[in-house]
Parts: sequence; structure tokens; C-alpha cells
Amino acid sequence: MSDSLAVVGFGSMGSALVAGALRSNLFSPTSILVLDPDPLARKRAGALGCVASDDPSIIADASMIAFAVKPQSFPELALKIGTLQPNTLVVSVMAGVSIARLQEAFCDDLSCVRCMPNVAAQIGLAVTTYACSPQCSDGDRDLVLRLLGSMGTTVEIQENLFDAATATSGSGPAYLFMLAESMIESAIRLGFDRPTADRLVRQALLGAATLLARGERTPSELRGMVTSQGGTTSAALAIFEAHGFHSMVHDALHAARDRGRDLSAAAAKQVAQTSGSIQSK
Repeated sequence: MSDSLAVVGFGSMGSALVAGALRSNLFSPTSILVLDPDPLARKRAGALGCVASDDPSIIADASMIAFAVKPQSFPELALKIGTLQPNTLVVSVMAGVSIARLQEAFCDDLSCVRCMPNVAAQIGLAVTTYACSPQCSDGDRDLVLRLLGSMGTTVEIQENLFDAATATSGSGPAYLFMLAESMIESAIRLGFDRPTADRLVRQALLGAATLLARGERTPSELRGMVTSQGGTTSAALAIFEAHGFHSMVHDALHAARDRGRDLSAAAAKQVAQTSGSIQSK
């Protein structure tokens, strides 16, 4: 078995994993193997110095294999790959595919890590939740943390909390983007042209997020720093409160979590049905 990373699927997440591995010098370009049926994806991987192919046999001897494909394509792909060696470390960013399903597909004693980065993985500022199978050694955990950490921050969770994590950190950037959209449109109504409104809002949110990321003060304390009694910020926050801002956020995250559960169940069912159909042929 070679000391190499195989990435199955070179879309946004697969390419983010490769970029992180190269940025952190965790793997050299030539020790990264990319499996993808799309010739353009293989060309992009090759431009980075990686070895790219559409032949599943290319990943057979990799010490770590990261799956970044759509869950519905996993059953047929797993059959093409076949049984993996027990000392292979499998990392999955496939939604709805459990650790148990990965082990069922490849090897009962396989070391598996299920993870969920968010969109900021593209710039190395993701928060990635992950869960490890009991078979993972300390060395496995260290290697995975270094790989996932190359894309940003990592948080270990129980596997049954993946849908909640998706609602909180996976979908979280979209909540901020919606706030930015609303603020820009409101600023335009207040008299700014769009480029100026856009610049003001982007920088305001960047500065606020940077202060928050430092972790020196709680969100409540930071809010208090900006809010003077009877001031402009206080007037704005009173409108948020009057419209049930906290309840709205609470309901939104619950809705995202529940939808995630539905989608995970549907994906698992589809994976099982597809796997059964393929095996019966």
C-alpha cells in the first residue's frame, strides 16, 4: 500500500480537499490520485500535478481514499472498486451515506471518517464536522485532522448529529448571505448606489465576522459594544426583536435539521435500492 491520497470526485469538495492537502504539504502532487469520469475535471487535477484517471483501479493501493461524489452514484462505484484492504482509511463527504454503509460496501473492519465541510472550504476557512468509526487509530485521527484542518476548523461530533450540524454550519453561510442581500437592498433604498452599498455591507460583515472569530468576547458582548441605549443600533435591534428574530432563527435551523433528516433517509434508501438493483444484475 502506497502512502498516497486518492480523491474520488473532483468537484468543489474534492478539489478543496486536494487544494488543502497541497497547501499544507500533507501530500505531494504526484502522491495524490484523482478518480473522475469527467475529462475536464481530470485535466484540472493534472494541472496541479496530480495523477488523474477514470479507471477505479488507480486508487486500489492508496492509503487514504476520500469520497466526494453524489451519494446516488456511490453503489455502482463501490462495486467497481471492490473490497478495500482493512488498513485503508476512508473519508467521506457524501451526504446521507453512513459509516455503517461504507463498511458494508468495502470492509467490515474499515477505518472510516464521515465529514461535512461547508462552502468556505474553497478558501481554507471552512468549519468541518466529522465522526470517526471505532476502528480509527490515533494515527488515523491525526492524519484526518491534518487533512480536514487544511480547509479550516474541525469539530468532532456524534454521527447522529450530522443533520443538526448541516443546519448549523453547513447551511450557515447561506443565512449570512441572505442577510447581506437584504442589507444591500435596504442601503440602496436609503440612497446609496449599488457598488457603494455592496462595499459597505461586505466590509461591515467581514469586520464583524473577524471580531467574532477571535473568540475574545461572546456574541452578546460584541453586540453590546455596538449598542448604546436609545441609539441607532438599539432602534434597529428593536425592530428585529419585534419581528421575532430569535424565534425565526430557531425555527429556521429546526426546519433545516428536519429536512436534512428527510434527505438523509431518502439518500440511504436510494443507495440501498440502487445497490440491490446492481447486485441482482
